[in-house]
Order: sequence, then C-alpha cells, then structure tokens
Amino acid sequence: MAYGIESNIRDVMRDLSDAARNQVPFATSLAINEMLGQVHANETKRLDKVFDRPTPFTKKAYAIRRSTKRRLQGRVFIKTIQARYLEDQEEGGTRTPRGRALIVPAKIRLNKYGNLPKGSLGRNLAKAAVFSGKPKGGRHGPGVFQRKGKKIVKLVSYAKRATYKPKLKFRVSAQRFTTKRFPAVWERNLARAFASRRQ
Repeated sequence: MAYGIESNIRDVMRDLSDAARNQVPFATSLAINEMLGQVHANETKRLDKVFDRPTPFTKKAYAIRRSTKRRLQGRVFIKTIQARYLEDQEEGGTRTPRGRALIVPAKIRLNKYGNLPKGSLGRNLAKAAVFSGKPKGGRHGPGVFQRKGKKIVKLVSYAKRATYKPKLKFRVSAQRFTTKRFPAVWERNLARAFASRRQ
C-alpha cells in the first residue's frame, strides 16, 4: 500500500529561462521530499486516532521512497509485514485464517496494547484446567476454556472469518493533506533554490 507524489513540472519548463530550468527540478525535488516527510509524520500520528493503543511495530509501518532531481516522484508506503494486516483496515473485506481458525480473545489477559501476548495461549493450554474444543451442552462455540470449579470460562473463541470495514483510509488522508499543503511547500523551496543560486 502506497501513496505517491509526482510532479509534472517538466511539462511547463519549456517556457522558462535556462536559469529557471536548472533550479526548478531541484526545488521541486526538495518540495516533494519535504511533503513526503510531512505525510509520513501525519499518517504515523493518525494511527493513534484510528486504532486503540497501536503497537510500536505498527507505528513504524510507514516508510519513504524519496524523489531525486532526475526522478520527480516519491512515495510513502506501508512496509510489507505491516501491510499484511493493515491492508484489511485500509480496504475492508473478509479475512480467513491461514491455519484452522482465527483467535478472538474473550476472558484472557491481554498486553497493554490490547493484544494477546506471544505464547500466552500455549502457556494457558499447558495448565490442567484449560482445554481446547467445544464444551458439552452446546452453550458455547469452539474455543479455549478454563474450568473454575463448576464454571467454565471461555478464554478465546475460534472464528472462521473476520470482517473489516475500511478504517485506516491512508490514501484518502494523505491525498487531502498533500493537496492542502503542497503549493506552499513548493513555493517555499523554489524561493530557497533561487536564493541559493544568487549567492
């Protein structure tokens, strides 16, 4: 998943002086890279609003491919590993498990980010009072359960699929942010480029 910024400034450079032709691509590349940095920072900050307690790993999801003077385009993209689960939040749709079932926490201790800690399920299943399956009586669907006296407590549920609505809206947000800010960023970098040329 990526959002790209590309300039068509070369289409209008035919009407510029030789001095401008030298400075405009340089200024445009600087502007694109500044804009990419702002998009990266804004989208990373938005993760705290979109998700409840995103993990540090999720907050490192975005990366930048920078523009050069010869290649007036760049992009902010989501890294491959994070994209595996953030794509569902961007596009929506139904996710099916890679294994036998999706694990949905019920009454089991989660970490400070609201996730099931790594190895937690295995540690619980190693306890004598915990079992995986479907209890008799039909009141509960399949999952992992713990016997507490005469009571049975569901720790996690097994689900065949999970359905997501588009929530992240990375591309939409990045486009709006860029449309609002890029003209000023480009003008500022163009002024700097011409100022440095005169010195």
